[in-house]
Amino acid sequence: MAAEEQRERAAERERERIAQAEQRERQRRERELARQQAEARAEAERREREEAERREQERLAAIAAAEAEREDKLERIVLLEAQIATIQAETGADEERTVVLQQAIQAAEELLEALADEAAKYESTDETGNTLDPLAKDMLAELEARKNELVERARAQ
Repeated sequence: MAAEEQRERAAERERERIAQAEQRERQRRERELARQQAEARAEAERREREEAERREQERLAAIAAAEAEREDKLERIVLLEAQIATIQAETGADEERTVVLQQAIQAAEELLEALADEAAKYESTDETGNTLDPLAKDMLAELEARKNELVERARAQ
């Protein structure tokens, strides 16, 4: 019986040794599985971070492009406003020139009419050759001075 007990103890030790070996193998596989899962999670997190970084870079690039486009448009607006101001100034100067020229034309017409009136006075003279109606020398001088001033203003523009 002692031999039988020894065999049973040996068989029991062998079963325990096998059970321990199986337990160690299960634990090793569980650790390996946990390691693989941790690596997979770390890889997924790394990819997520990279994707988030890529999206952020794209967002920042889009913002920079929009800002650059906005700056270009603002520069264009400033240039157009300057052109408009120049054109308005030129138009204003042209309008002023037109007014001055119209005034000069009107003064010249008035002077011409006054000269015609004065010439008509020479048709009516007394026996000494003096005009019956007095000549408007002051008015003629004033009209001529006004005309000359307007001509000078028109030339100065």
